[in-house]
Amino acid sequence: MNTKKFLKKVYCLIPLKQSFLTILKRFYTPSRNVYQHLHFEGNFKVEVTREIEFCIKHYGLVVENEIFWSGIFGGWEKYSLMIWADLCRQAKVVFDIGANTGVYSLLAKAVNNDAEVFAFEPVERVFKKLKNNITLNKFDVHSINKAVSNSNGKAIIYDKNTKHTYSVTVNKDLSEDRASSVEVEIDTVTLDHFIQNEDLDQVDLLKIDVETHEAEVLMGFQKSLARSRPSFIIEILNNEIAEKIEMLVKGMSYEFYNINETTGITKVSKLSKSDSYNYLICQHSIAQKLKDRNPHIFSN
Repeated sequence: MNTKKFLKKVYCLIPLKQSFLTILKRFYTPSRNVYQHLHFEGNFKVEVTREIEFCIKHYGLVVENEIFWSGIFGGWEKYSLMIWADLCRQAKVVFDIGANTGVYSLLAKAVNNDAEVFAFEPVERVFKKLKNNITLNKFDVHSINKAVSNSNGKAIIYDKNTKHTYSVTVNKDLSEDRASSVEVEIDTVTLDHFIQNEDLDQVDLLKIDVETHEAEVLMGFQKSLARSRPSFIIEILNNEIAEKIEMLVKGMSYEFYNINETTGITKVSKLSKSDSYNYLICQHSIAQKLKDRNPHIFSN
């Protein structure tokens, strides 16, 4: 057994890891190279401001571990989350598409309890973690075990026999090891259909993270998109997707902001592969207010 595997095995045997790491964090935060190995399973509080917090279950996964050690605005997607929290404070209807364990949904509800938040997650075992986090906080977030797409009905995702997944997409297998993929049938819904069924007058804000299926999400959202002109934080992983998204919002007076999670947010004239993962797409008036409130994260 090599040293790395031995240390990992020893670490798994240590009792009361959460208590020990919580105390350690009060006095010292290790570097990311170290703390990425220091995880546990259990509930912990996430401080948004001195007055606002929410709880989340740590399943020993990377995102929750980043948040535990670095805070909600200190590590994983920190600038995306800062802008999201700011936008959520004024939003009435919020959609979290590709919610996973619900970080964006929980943050939305924590900063604005009056907002109506809808979280979509198609992977059953991940959806259960999302539901657990919602229940843990006693939030009235609407959780939907479906994938948002450009049609209503059924589709296929290519899952893995793993404890958790952060990456599946509708009708595509993007994994390097396709031989280990498991075909799973899921339900799909378009946002226009969902919005009509829920009798929603408007949509103010969306987070869309669906692993290259973002254009299809917007294809099924054209009526409501043109009517509401909401703001959204959207993942753009390649230039082909960027071109499709730009065409789908053409003529709606949107501005584009590339979110680099290390250096900050920059206005661009054209969509392309993101510097990190996400873009902010919003109207000029919204962008100006965000800049006024968060000048330190927007470049000139």
